[in-house]
Amino acid sequence: MICFGILAGMSVLDIASRKVPVKALLILAAGAVGYHAVCREVDILVLAAGAAVGVLFIFMSKVTKEGIGYGDSLGIFVLGMYLGVWSLLEVLSGAFFLLAISAAVLLAGKRMSRKCALPFYPFLTIGYALWMIGGAACGTVING
Repeated sequence: MICFGILAGMSVLDIASRKVPVKALLILAAGAVGYHAVCREVDILVLAAGAAVGVLFIFMSKVTKEGIGYGDSLGIFVLGMYLGVWSLLEVLSGAFFLLAISAAVLLAGKRMSRKCALPFYPFLTIGYALWMIGGAACGTVING
């Protein structure tokens, strides 16, 4: 629930200002590492792979000249370090699916053009919430 609260707060900032505090994301990254070091038995390869997904998004941010914002990519990096690769991919699948549907509806309704950008954190937050609900519905342990 703490992770959900942080994502919800970042969503509000992303919607309001289209910026998220990078220092806060770096502190959260350190917190994710500390959490795993102290509180959990963890498969380090799964967490490293989750972080690698975030690094890939950071690289894509650079290549696309922030078509995908650095703040979004850093958020994915932190979430990957916290959740691990498989859970991160589930969250991202939900987030990108919802983002695509929203963009299609807005484009079809002529409420935005193809050049507009939508804030990503709200979709990441909803994707995380769906992942939590899905895990609870399936009876799996939720680690977020």
